[in-house]
Amino acid sequence: MKLNFFAVSMALVLMGSCKKDEGIAPTAGTATDTIVATEVQAENKEAKPAEGVFDINSIPLADNLQGSFPYFKLPEGYTYTDPHAYHGPGVTKNVDMEYFYNHGTYFPMEGKTYKAEIRVDEKFKDKEFSKLEIKKSFDEFIDGLGGKKINNGEPIKSGEKDRLKNEAPNAYSDGYLHSCNNYDDVHTYVIRTKEKTVFVQFNLGSEQSSFTVLQPGAFENTMSMIPAAEIQKQLDKIGKAVLYINFDTDLATLKPDGKKFVVEITKLLQNDKKLKISIEGHTDNTGQAARNKELSQQRAATVMKEIIAGGIASARLTAKGFGSDKPIAANDTEANKAKNRRVELVRI
Repeated sequence: MKLNFFAVSMALVLMGSCKKDEGIAPTAGTATDTIVATEVQAENKEAKPAEGVFDINSIPLADNLQGSFPYFKLPEGYTYTDPHAYHGPGVTKNVDMEYFYNHGTYFPMEGKTYKAEIRVDEKFKDKEFSKLEIKKSFDEFIDGLGGKKINNGEPIKSGEKDRLKNEAPNAYSDGYLHSCNNYDDVHTYVIRTKEKTVFVQFNLGSEQSSFTVLQPGAFENTMSMIPAAEIQKQLDKIGKAVLYINFDTDLATLKPDGKKFVVEITKLLQNDKKLKISIEGHTDNTGQAARNKELSQQRAATVMKEIIAGGIASARLTAKGFGSDKPIAANDTEANKAKNRRVELVRI
């Protein structure tokens, strides 16, 4: 059987790329949300998944997926390397995103990812990179696992590039197009079991392949409240406290956990009757600078209004918005952008 051969060359093992060529990071639109949404649609036979939404129910259940993430050992002579270099291992992220092709249409998924380049191992000096070998290895191996191929090198459909640019203008710079990035020769697979779903995608270059494995999972927010006493310590030590207060996306309305932060700030001011603070809003550099400054001002004003409603005199407070003018980290990754989306309390 063909599977026996590839079970030797691509065994499932414990291991680990679209082509290079306010408060905390946003959690809306997780992979779990997308899958649940399409399951609801599937109950209505007249409903069709919206553009850019993947219907998980179109994938038959498999029962052969074993091993540990990221699951795949390459055929002999190939190795995984750093997604941005010729050497070093692939990169695993517990919270990440990737866009996948479904017969020429983009759809996003969130979850745990492994991103890498597939290259010829330097130890095999006489070996040449073979597109056909990589493609057939994955085709036959994943088919043997009960997986389904949803893009067999089909180019991206007309209009998809513009749709993605409008919906997610930072997808490329954020690293969410590692294994596709508008390239034509993209191969995408889905393996679905009762316990989990795994997405696999790569594009085929002349000398390497950019490769991604993604396993969807619910986002777990590990953020916790900074109590009034801790805010006081920061103010006493450095004259300001940096807080990550959650607001509704592109709005100045506080999320429920954001309101809890305001309660702690109010406690602080109630305990120290002489304390006066400047409430200063900051954003990352996503979007237009003028809008960022406006939004940061509105958010600072919202915090100030809530504190006043808690019984603190307005004369003890000021509110300012700086937009993206005062970053505390480079805006080069999602993690650093999250650091810049903040509210600072500055002692006056």
